[in-house]
Amino acid sequence: MSDALRGIVRLDPARVTAEPQIVEGPALTRTASLFEPGAGLTAGVWEAEPFTEHIPSYPCDEVGVVLEGTIHLRLPDGTTESFGPGEALAISEGTECTWHQAARVRKFYVIRERAEKL
Repeated sequence: MSDALRGIVRLDPARVTAEPQIVEGPALTRTASLFEPGAGLTAGVWEAEPFTEHIPSYPCDEVGVVLEGTIHLRLPDGTTESFGPGEALAISEGTECTWHQAARVRKFYVIRERAEKL
């Protein structure tokens, strides 16, 4: 029986290495989507090589925990929040920010796409 059918899914960060690298905007990324119960909710592991991107409107609600590397999020008022290994972050859909990472980042993520987008 698969983990999803039992109701418990192991979110193994090593699973992301088996995924192909793809280009997402300015970033070279890998994503292992490990849990998709429906209703716009998805959880998994994401990693990306160094990049910087201005995001005028974050596309979903996201909660993440950084496993490796550091993420710097600069807001329009100039303030910057930084998140390193073991630290959690949450970004609301529609948030404007500039995402910067000087080295590879790997994180657990849980995203929720709002019903009006599904």
